[in-house]
Amino acid sequence: MRQRGDSELGGYDWITIALWAILVCCGWTMIFASGYLDQDSFTQLWDLDKNYGKQLLWIGVSIALIGFVQLIEVKFYEAFTPIFYGLMALALIGVLFTTAINGATSWYSIGSFRLQPSEFAKVTTALMLAYFLSLPNNKNLSLNAKLQAVGILLLPAGLVLMQGDAGSTLVYFSLFLVLFLAGMDAWLYALGLVVAALSIGALLYDTTWWLVNGVIILASAFLLNTWRHDMTWLGLFLVQCLGSYFLFTEDTFVLITAVNGVILAGLMLVNIGIKNVQSTLGTVVVAATSILYASSVNYIFNNVLRRHQQERIWVWLRPEKCDPLGPLYNLEQSKFAIGSGGWTGKGFLQGERTKLDYVPEQSTDFIFCTVGEEWGYLGTSFVILVFFGLIFRIFQLANRQRSNFAQFYAYCVAAILFFHVFINIGMTIGLVPVIGIPLPFISYGGSSLMSFSILMGILIKLDSGRLSTFR
Repeated sequence: MRQRGDSELGGYDWITIALWAILVCCGWTMIFASGYLDQDSFTQLWDLDKNYGKQLLWIGVSIALIGFVQLIEVKFYEAFTPIFYGLMALALIGVLFTTAINGATSWYSIGSFRLQPSEFAKVTTALMLAYFLSLPNNKNLSLNAKLQAVGILLLPAGLVLMQGDAGSTLVYFSLFLVLFLAGMDAWLYALGLVVAALSIGALLYDTTWWLVNGVIILASAFLLNTWRHDMTWLGLFLVQCLGSYFLFTEDTFVLITAVNGVILAGLMLVNIGIKNVQSTLGTVVVAATSILYASSVNYIFNNVLRRHQQERIWVWLRPEKCDPLGPLYNLEQSKFAIGSGGWTGKGFLQGERTKLDYVPEQSTDFIFCTVGEEWGYLGTSFVILVFFGLIFRIFQLANRQRSNFAQFYAYCVAAILFFHVFINIGMTIGLVPVIGIPLPFISYGGSSLMSFSILMGILIKLDSGRLSTFR
């Protein structure tokens, strides 16, 4: 029987559908605002020479795709997922042989329109990962199953990276959150945090800093194993704080303390996991390896990453190294546009910086600037709340599924949406490096809107059929 309070009519979750519709409407409104100059230049809403006209077309196509998805039987998705995944892999390979646009071979050109297969590959990768994790043999992930699951993610990620689209590549790594829910070892994620802290620290500070800080780390590793008291780690952390305060400048003290704290936490995990006579040696080896890795990060950064990728990271970590009229200018304009909106914004179609194109990629990657300038703090808060309301609702849908396939697929959708929202909004205000990924349902782009709509459409269809599904 249907539970009291359900938002369903005909088996569909209308809360999810309503949240999708709100975001799409907000998106088109902001795309119109970013492309509207004045009444004299305005022709009609469906003018396909304008971004807002094209986006209206994509919205119509997306609604049709969602409707088409609802006509397909639920079992079809699970049965044909491997075929979808294989075909999309071929599409990602084929696009490598197309003409590069803005330094990336990511699009198939169809007349004046372009189709980006990496956006649709998110759908097939989510389906494939859910399919694999729902297989009876993978209920308890073995080492072989873990490697295969990682391979499912790395295949499309590698092909997209070969296209020169590093931003879209990172999106596939958001699905590692789903692997964690499926039983992937927690220590791997802790290790990832340690590596990230080491990488950031290495880019912030030169070799001399790491030699001095290395002494602190190695001493901590040795003492942590020599003094086997429960409060040893706390004492060492306080000593590190004092040492960092006197050795380094005041403006770097907090970050250095945070980096050392993460490293010390990693050493604690090693010490807890190794309880034999070789524990001291093992912990010191880990500490030494960490220092060696950190010392090599700058070499990798300078010789592997492309110039524009380096600049995006410097804008985030070391803005003083950037050209004030280059990438740093873009970020400053983005933050200024958002901040200029104040509490309630300047009003619809009243954003000067939006109209004058101060911010690059105004209708795509930096569309959130338009929201901030015209709608202000209240408007940006509303958009963020709708996004997190949608993600929270997807988790609710996941937890009520009777099919493991549907449940893992819902987790995949939530992970992809969360990553896109966090990174896109974070980069516009300087919290994370500038990564070229769209804000779901808000940014201009047919491939993005259609792929996210298909993601949601399949989820809605799987949820609508849950009452007739048994695990």
